[in-house]
Amino acid sequence: MAKAVRSGSAARFGSGAGAPGGPARRGAPGAGPPARSGRRSGLIIAAAAAVVLAAGGVLFAQRVMQVQQGAVTPDVPQGATLDPALRARGAVITISGEASRPQASYDPASGTVLLRFQSKYYDPKHSKALNRQYLATEGRLVVQLALYNAPEAGRVVAELYHGRDKLATVSGASGDDYKSYVVQYASTLP
Repeated sequence: MAKAVRSGSAARFGSGAGAPGGPARRGAPGAGPPARSGRRSGLIIAAAAAVVLAAGGVLFAQRVMQVQQGAVTPDVPQGATLDPALRARGAVITISGEASRPQASYDPASGTVLLRFQSKYYDPKHSKALNRQYLATEGRLVVQLALYNAPEAGRVVAELYHGRDKLATVSGASGDDYKSYVVQYASTLP
């Protein structure tokens, strides 16, 4: 009886690989279609993800346009109104961040919103002139945005603090120009 000798590929791929009647080798005639590569499926997944992201971007852009045109109203229960102090507090958070710990109150009789918050931009290491510029800009931006966010507020007063020390008071009314908002610095401002 003759001893069968296995070739190197037959030893690697199991009995019959490359042998007559056994499974055909990849790329050999009669092997059938080549196996799909991992690269092709990766490209398909990346293309599908790009289509999903593009569709999401289009939907987001449409929503932004609707909000800007006033076609979308905020989700406020019927009959409820947002307090002007709450909206003015949102102006402080927008300009100075959550770390400013803003407190807001609204006096409907006078139409005045009072805001107290920690200044984000004041730094005792800066010069007095630079700190004054930062405080005036931060306060004016807060007053401007608060007046825009809360139109029923006729006047906004913003008090800027560093710790417990009051640094500046900025006030403005709805008809005032940005540069005409009054800025008063504390006498103890270093």
